[in-house]
Amino acid sequence: MLPLRILHVTPYFEGAWAYGGIPRLATAQAKALARLGHHVTVCTTDAGDARARWPGPADRAAFDTRVFPNRSNRAAYRYQLFMPVGLGPYLAQHAARFDVAHLHACHHLLGVVAARRLTRAHVPYVLQPNGTAPRLERRRLAKLLFDTTVGRRVLPGAARVIAVSDAERRQLEEVGVPAVRVVLVPNPLDLDEFADLPSPGAFRARHGLGDAPVVLYLGQLTPRKRLDVLVAACAALGRPDARLVIAGNDMGAGAAARARAQALGIGACTLFTGLLAGPDRLAALVDASVVVYPSQHEVFGLVPLEALLCGTPVVVADDSGCGEIVTRVGGGLVVPQGDVAALARAIAAILDHRDDWREPVIEAGRRIRDGYGADAVAATLDALYRTVVAASGPAAS
Repeated sequence: MLPLRILHVTPYFEGAWAYGGIPRLATAQAKALARLGHHVTVCTTDAGDARARWPGPADRAAFDTRVFPNRSNRAAYRYQLFMPVGLGPYLAQHAARFDVAHLHACHHLLGVVAARRLTRAHVPYVLQPNGTAPRLERRRLAKLLFDTTVGRRVLPGAARVIAVSDAERRQLEEVGVPAVRVVLVPNPLDLDEFADLPSPGAFRARHGLGDAPVVLYLGQLTPRKRLDVLVAACAALGRPDARLVIAGNDMGAGAAARARAQALGIGACTLFTGLLAGPDRLAALVDASVVVYPSQHEVFGLVPLEALLCGTPVVVADDSGCGEIVTRVGGGLVVPQGDVAALARAIAAILDHRDDWREPVIEAGRRIRDGYGADAVAATLDALYRTVVAASGPAAS
């Protein structure tokens, strides 16, 4: 089959660790689609983190990356207000040369600009919200105003809307997306990242953890991640030898988690590392005794799967895509979301029988590689794109 000319539009991309999983999955998709022989162009911004802008990709050979500077890095990070300079003119000139486009996340101006330009050029696009379609957590009023004004045509205009789990499929149907337009495509993992893992013990040595049992949370610190439940569960363990490590950039829940740890008497046993990126986060996953993801409304969750690829068992909440996936692949326990006692029992069950989890975790890793590797997901996207292109008009040439 002939290669497609594919445009990806995302507010953040490779290296923007502070923005969660979307930058990593978008990067993995673009790389894997390019390996299939497609002509891939990525339009993104220079969003990096609270202080730094992203300088652009280190490797510019695999696909074409167009980085448009944000007018304000602070507004981008604090308020998700991405104002890319030059994106509109670029798409006005080039949109028509693409066969299909893939827009990432909702409630941002890049999606609005891209949807308008692509529609005018009669180029179909798919939209992948990754849990951002509902107006959850922060800035709900701003999201409502956005959705009823400038952003009102983005979701309805998508040829297909990608759900990364059954949990997100239900979520999308609840916000009014017709079931016939929703297609299930899981998030990808860049398996190359796990080919050469850090040596065990490096993270423990760096933070003085010794041989203590380590309960790790890795991700953004937001209220939806339910760190309050995790802290309470660790306090209920009754394990003074255990250490709770909370790793991630503070997006509104860090102070409350610190205060709760102090109030429950485990402040001295709790380590807040801040954001971990690249090899540092892999080192944490390798050295953890168990990785816990107690999040609410989590439609997928890359971290538990990454933990399993690093050989570490997991505990996740049951109202999420994480719960679905861990139930399917194994390697961990699934508990009722928000249930402190159940979470404490699950953590204890793994800490007390760590050796018993070795083989289940290895088998879970095999299943993850088969079903969630970037190349497998890219093949699914390839079929989706071709269906959308065929439905919109003549085949790509």
